[in-house]
Parts: sequence; structure tokens; C-alpha cells
Amino acid sequence: MDIVSSSLTAVSLLLSPLEKLLFYSRNFKERERTLLCEMEELISKENDLKAEISIALVNQRKKLRSETQLWLKNVENLIAEVKNIETEIIQNKRCIKGCFPNYRSRYRLSKEMMKRINDMRELHAKGVFSNGLFVDSFPNPGRILPTSGLVGDKTFQSVSKVIWEVLGDVNTSKLGVHGMGGVGKTSVMMHIYNQLIDCKVFDKVIWVNVSKTLNVEKLQLDIANAINLELSEEENVIWRSTRLLEHLQGKKFVLILDDMWHHFSLEEVGIPHPTIDNGCKFVIITRLMEVCRGMETQREIKVELLSKNEAWDLFTTKSGPICEEIESIAKSVCENCGRLPLAIITVGRAMRKIEDKRLWKNALEELETSRAEISDHRIKASELIEYWMAEELITEVGDREKEINKGYTVLKKLKDACLLEDIGSDHVKMHDLVRDMAIRIARESPRLITKAQMKLNRMKREWIENVEWVSLMDNNITIFPDNPNCQKLSTLLLQRNPLPEKIQDSFFMKMQCLKALDLSGTGIKSLPESVSSLCNLRALLLSFSKIKELPSLTMLKELRVLDLSHSRLRKLPHDIENLNNLRRLDLSYTEKLQTFPSGAIQKLSCLENFSMFKSNWRWSANRDGFESFDEISRLSRLTSLGLSFEDKTSFIGYVKSKQWLVLESYHLGIGQLNILLPTVEGMRSIEIQDCNLCHQDKMIELPNNIQQLALHSCHDITILSELSDTTNLENLRQCYISNCNGMEFITKADNFFPNLELLVLRKLPKLKAICNGITSSQIFTKVKSLQIHSCNKMKSLFSSHMLQDFQNLEEIEVWNSRLIEEMVEEEQSGGNISSFSTVLLPKLRRLSLSMLPELKYITRRVLICDSLETVEIWDCEVLRALPFSISYLPSSLKNIKGNINWWDQLEWDDTSCKNLLQPFFDQGT
Repeated sequence: MDIVSSSLTAVSLLLSPLEKLLFYSRNFKERERTLLCEMEELISKENDLKAEISIALVNQRKKLRSETQLWLKNVENLIAEVKNIETEIIQNKRCIKGCFPNYRSRYRLSKEMMKRINDMRELHAKGVFSNGLFVDSFPNPGRILPTSGLVGDKTFQSVSKVIWEVLGDVNTSKLGVHGMGGVGKTSVMMHIYNQLIDCKVFDKVIWVNVSKTLNVEKLQLDIANAINLELSEEENVIWRSTRLLEHLQGKKFVLILDDMWHHFSLEEVGIPHPTIDNGCKFVIITRLMEVCRGMETQREIKVELLSKNEAWDLFTTKSGPICEEIESIAKSVCENCGRLPLAIITVGRAMRKIEDKRLWKNALEELETSRAEISDHRIKASELIEYWMAEELITEVGDREKEINKGYTVLKKLKDACLLEDIGSDHVKMHDLVRDMAIRIARESPRLITKAQMKLNRMKREWIENVEWVSLMDNNITIFPDNPNCQKLSTLLLQRNPLPEKIQDSFFMKMQCLKALDLSGTGIKSLPESVSSLCNLRALLLSFSKIKELPSLTMLKELRVLDLSHSRLRKLPHDIENLNNLRRLDLSYTEKLQTFPSGAIQKLSCLENFSMFKSNWRWSANRDGFESFDEISRLSRLTSLGLSFEDKTSFIGYVKSKQWLVLESYHLGIGQLNILLPTVEGMRSIEIQDCNLCHQDKMIELPNNIQQLALHSCHDITILSELSDTTNLENLRQCYISNCNGMEFITKADNFFPNLELLVLRKLPKLKAICNGITSSQIFTKVKSLQIHSCNKMKSLFSSHMLQDFQNLEEIEVWNSRLIEEMVEEEQSGGNISSFSTVLLPKLRRLSLSMLPELKYITRRVLICDSLETVEIWDCEVLRALPFSISYLPSSLKNIKGNINWWDQLEWDDTSCKNLLQPFFDQGT
């Protein structure tokens, strides 16, 4: 009731009957207007609700709530009553044309109007339905899927935990679950699906299997069926997507799409975009990482293979009990299943309750026979791409770098599709079951033969005839067939076989289609003359072989790659200049090379990669004047160069030529170069050994774009940053300094290494500190790894002020430095240690300290390093405390390695800190 109505009621209580009659009569018209306005507003509200109800009932099969139905009925009745009052008012006005109003009738109608006005206002207020107008057509979030128990206690439980945590993360709306076929992706997600239904957090949990050939119409119908929405197959895609969108809009749902092979547009199908605001989740299950990228998932979780123990546990649950006599054979059968749950379950069931040892042996023989045909031998990624380029599987565009990039793109797609898997940082291999698939394809169309790592000592004729691709790598082959007919053979891989010192000349006579020949790491000393007739050969690989001489190369017009690195080659044939299409020539580490044909290099006009780094034949400015450098400068397509110089003067001459400016990468060296720098492919590197760096009273000039520098036994330099007087070191990313007896500091306070990521300091007997003086900020801001070995004059690594500049540090390794007393030296002011109570290294992952007999403190403060995973402490006998606090324990810690006696003698401010760290301690080496 509003203020006006309340005041009128109050006044009416004080009036006499006659006064009331006159009072209500005078306010009659005002009440009539109010009545009609309230009725109009109520009818508008009713019409709006009816329109909303009509749409929902037609399109979404909704059911009205009882309170909604009651409200509409009450509105209908009340409006009918108001209309009756309105009719009576009209009739009274007609009586004597309204000249003599009937005050008694007006008094009665006025009271009724006031009551109906209050009723309408009350009903209008009740027309806000906080629980919605409808009972949702979904009786429950979804139907429970039938599942078996999750296998692999550690593997599957851990991945399930991660998936569950990601689904609970409000900032993640799109998730991709990927992995190779048969690894258990669907099984894991079926369990997650059922848990989502049980937790009742979402209005709807939807599971749909997507066909391999994506069909938008079918996907729409499958989703509609899963959410009980009737869609007609006769409706077009746009109308169906609109219906789906309307139906799902406003609901908090999880949509799981299994067996995805292609990406698609959510809008096209009619799926509302999951966001933080609507709380919806979208999960795809796929073998292909490419699909995850196409669907713009925010997190991708890979389902890994089972561990060896988990695989065996699963196998025995399917095979049933296995007697002791058969167990060793059964374990071998299980291992041949490649730790894939699907394969283990299939084979385990096939062998269930079989007790005959012969049958088990037969199963193992069949598995091993197929596996032996295609080895799981790992291969270097760059080698594989080199084969693809030789086979012209990668289109030649006249730029090796672009073709190699294309190769790595293809490689990434194969890995994303789980057809290849990474082994270490630069090798790949096929998984066992993918290999089996390749075997079956090869059997149907025998184009390839692979018999690697089978301890073979003889090459059979039938292995190489009538096939295109042969791999016999990593065997013991010394015997070759005579005059084989290999008219189709395009690739022959014989690397890492002993081979005879010389192959009979007839062996290559009928291999005119051969494009790639790999004899790397073999015992062959000379090639037969028939190699000269391989007119289609594109790649000849002889690295790490015992080859001493080459036949004529004149006919090898198609040769693109000649790799003789680490070989025993003594001289190059003069006709190498005829290799007009040669793009890569690698003579690095040819320590027996005596001669190099003068003028040959400049005629190799297509050469893009040329290396003679650490070859016995050194480049010199004094040989034939300056002609040798001119030869290189004439190679207009050269992008990568490796050279060793005969002396410092020659190196300086090359640097002044500025030819290095046009190169994408180089590896240049002066001196003995017997310390191998762990070079990174594609970097710009300089190695200097046994050479003074001072030249004509100033520091030697280096290329201004240098990224990697190694100095060994350069005794006349005291501060590394002195090189910046003549060289711009801003691009330097990796620096190795060893055996430089005069080196005292790496930098002064006003010198910068803004891009340095790796600093390795070894055997520097006079090194006092990294920085001479208090550092300004921004000197070492990008350093990730710091390694200090055998620097016996250092007493600390950092000052507490300097440490603020190492916030990107991920690894600290210090060993065999006998005077180091603390990692972080405290700066004292007036005899007091700085008041800061903590040291922050937010990205530090590994801390390794060994053979530091004087080390007392890592830091006297509390170390905060939430990324720390590994702590290794060996032979640091006087170190009695770790810099951890119960309040700042590293959350990512995986292990603390050290001697048990050292661990037991550590002192703790709070014993609960030791109790919490104890599970991470590992006394193993």
C-alpha cells in the first residue's frame, strides 16, 4: 500500500458516515484513473510473460512452474473483476447524464477500486520469479556412462587429478585431452564425466562422440539428442544452430566431444562460447594436438603411456593368474604391447587362462617378429629431415633454411598426431604399435625394407631389389651381394655398420635412381668408382666414417648435400667445383685434411651451408694473398659458415671484411680448439683458445652480432667486459670461460650483458667475483644458468644487492671451489647485516653444490624459491643449515640429494621444517 492510500485510509477513520460519503465521492475520479493505470501495467506484465512462455514451450519443451500458473490465473481473475467495476462505472455515468451523481454508489465503488488497486499492486510485485518461470526440461545433469575401473594407479590417477583441477579452474573454459590411440583418453574422461554428474555443479553434462569425417548436421543432431531437444533433419544448419544456442544459453554446462579429428566453429554448430562469466566448460578428446590448437583450447593435457609396473598389473587382470613357469614369457609379451592399455587389454584377454607354455612362446615370437622388421631405433630429427629433402618429399624452394623449417613443421604435425614421439631434445622415434601399422602397410605394398639393429652381418640381395627405401643401420654388415639390380631404390641407409674397407665396384652399378646414401659411422675407407655414376644422388653422408679419399664427383650433378664431418678424409677431389647444385658442404672436424682445391669454393654458387670448423686445413689471410676470403664473399647464397683460422691476424682480417654480416649463423675459431663448445645450431659462435686477446694495445675485435663466446687459455684478459671496448656484446647469450689465468672479474659495475642467458666459469684461478664493484641493475637480468667450477679465489657468488639482478636464474651449479664460504655475501652497514629477511629467486629450479669445503651458508636469510625442484649438496661438510623456513617451503620441490650423515647433522630453527622436507631427501648418487 502506497503513502496516498495509507493517508486516505487514516483520514477516513476520523470522518462521520456522511463525511466519508462526500470524501470518497470527491476522490472517485482519481481512483478510477489509478485503477485503469494499474490494470494496464498488470496486463502488460502478463502479455510479456505469456510471450516468453510461448517461445519456450514451442522451442524448448519447457514446463511451467506451479507458481507461474497460479499467478497467471490470479491475474486473469483480478482483471475480470476490474473490468466489471469499470462496466458499472460507465453505466452510472449514463444515469441522468452524470448530472446528479449517486454518492452512495460512488462510495461503494470507490472502496472496491481501492481494494483492487492494492490487489493489483501486490500481484504485480509477485510477478518476479526468482526461480524462473519453468521447471527445466532436464530432469538431471546427464546419464551415467558405464565404466570399468581406472587402470594405472599412478599414471591415470595423476592425469585424472590434473583434468579435474583444470575443470575446477574458473579461468579455464576450453580443455584439450590428447594422446596416441589406445592410451586411455576416453576411459579417463568417462570417469571424469560421471564425477561431473555426481557433483551436481553443472546444469547439464553432455557427452557426444564425433565422427572421424566431421559432419556439422550430424553433430548438431547428436548434441540435441543428448540434451533432449527435438531438431528436425529438414531444418537447415543455421536454424538448427539457432535452436541449440537458445536452448543452451543461460545454462551452466560441460560439453565433452570424444574422438575429434577436425576443428570447427562453435557458432556454426550452435554451441555458446564457454566463458568465465557463464561458467561453462568445453572439453575435446583427440589424438591430434593440431585439433586442440584449432579449437583454441586454453590448456592441453597429454595422457601418457602406462609405467612398466602398471602395464603388467593391467595385463594380469585381463589374462588371469600366470604360473611362475610362464611369467617371464608373459612379461615379454606384455612389454611388446608398448604400455598401451588398449593393446594390453586385447592381448591379455586373448591369452586369458592359457597355461600351455608353447602357446605363450608362439604369441611372443609373433609379436617380436613383426617388431623386428621395423626397429624402434631413435633418429636425429635433423637427419630425418635431411632424408626427406633428399627424397624430395619437401619441395625444393632454393633456400635450405626454409625447407628445413618446413621439415620441422611436418615433424611437429607427426608428433602432434602421436605418429612420432620425442626422445630427448633432438631425437624422435615411432611407438611400437604405430610401427606395427607401418609394417602392415609395407607388407601390402612392399616399397620399404627395414632391418635395423638385428645383428646382421650379410646384406641379402632380395632386401634391396624391387624396393624403394632400405634401412640396414646399426648392424654388423661386412658382406654385400654382387651386382644387385636395384632400379627402384631411392634411399639406402647403412650407417653404423663396420662395412668392408672397400665395397666391390659393381654394387652401385644398377642404382641410377638412388637419391640418398648414408654411410656415416662406417669402416669404409674408399668408395667404389661406380658411385660416380649415381647421377640422381642428392645426399651423400659420410660423417664419422673412415673414408680417406673420394672418387670423381663430376657426374653427381644433382648432389645437394656432401657431409664428410669427423671423417679421415685427406684430400678433396679437384672436380668438386663441378657440383653446381651443392647446397651443403660439411668438412668440419676433418683433422686429416691436407689440401683444399684452390678456387673451388667460389664455383659452388648454390652453396648455403659451408663448414670447415676445426679442420686440419685452416684458413689464412697469408695464403695466396687475400684470395681465400674473397672466395667466401663471392658465395651470394651462403647463410651458415664454419671456419678455423690459422692465426689471430687471419681472424682479424676476416672480421674486418664484414662478410659475417650477411650470415644467419657462423662458428669461427682460433687456436687448437680441443675444448668442444656445446654449440647450438643456428647460433653465431666464436671460440678462441691459446691466444692473447690484446692486439696492438687494444682488445681484439669480434663480430658485433656474436651470440656465443668461448675463451680457453686466453691469459692476458682480466675482465671479460673489456671486450666491449671494441665489440658490441649486447647480443651475447652464452659465455664459456675456462683456464684463463688472468681473469679476475667478468664485468665492472657499468658494463652490461643484457641478453646473456648462460654463464660457465671453469678453472679460473684468479677469479675474485663475477662483478667488480656494486652492480647497477639490468646487467644480468636474463641469466638462466650459472655454472662455476674450480674457481679457487672466490669467497661468494653474489652480493645481496647484486642478487636482485638475477631474478630469471633457473640453475646454479658450483663445485670444487675451495674458498667459497657463502653463496650470497651479506652487505654490512655499521657492522649490521642488511635488515631484509628474505632472498627471492622466483624461477630457480635447480641448486647443485659440491666439493665446497668452506661453505657455511647458502644465504643467511630465508630463501624464497617456489619453482625449486632439485637441491643437490655433496661434500659440503661445514654447511649446517638450509635456507628454508616453515613459512616459505618451496612448493615445487621434488628431491633433496646428499649424504645421509650430512642430512642428519643439519641444524633447524624449527624441527617441523625438517619433518616436512624429510620425504624429499634422497641419499642416492
